[in-house]
Amino acid sequence: MKKLIVSLILLLLIATLVTAKYLGFFAPSFSSVAHNPIQRIELTDLSGTSHSFDELEGNETVIYFFTSWCAPCYKTLATLQALSQNHDLKFVLLTVALDDDLDAITRMLEKTAFSGQVWLASEGTMALQKRYFGNERRTVPYVIRLSDNTNISESAYSLNAAEWKSILVDGVSFARAKGL
Repeated sequence: MKKLIVSLILLLLIATLVTAKYLGFFAPSFSSVAHNPIQRIELTDLSGTSHSFDELEGNETVIYFFTSWCAPCYKTLATLQALSQNHDLKFVLLTVALDDDLDAITRMLEKTAFSGQVWLASEGTMALQKRYFGNERRTVPYVIRLSDNTNISESAYSLNAAEWKSILVDGVSFARAKGL
């Protein structure tokens, strides 16, 4: 009986560790991914064409991660659309949907009139669970800046319209835009 209890406890411990790893509890923090290449995941655009973060090499890029169920993301997409239409941007702007529902993403883009570059993460919300790209809070909105060699250089969780303008139009750092 004692061996059975010990075996069950050991099995439970192993199952807990495997589940924790799967859910991203051992995923890297932002400080451990900063100044390193962005994690490579499978990406497609809205028409189903495959893409890779390698395509961004040679350009400093700001990536905005969002989902269709993120209420603040609607306002941000509208802000990004207005900035893109009315200003020359200092960076390539890419939005990445971490959502499994293509119809909901399409409706969101229509509602916000966003016509910029949108890629879909094939892993969807698992990218949040696994804390990809240094997203320690596992939340959206989440923003990162990539250097021209696709290294992650900085991150932020939410930016207001003035901060977005400072970053994308004036070319300032996330910290400076936020007044830090």
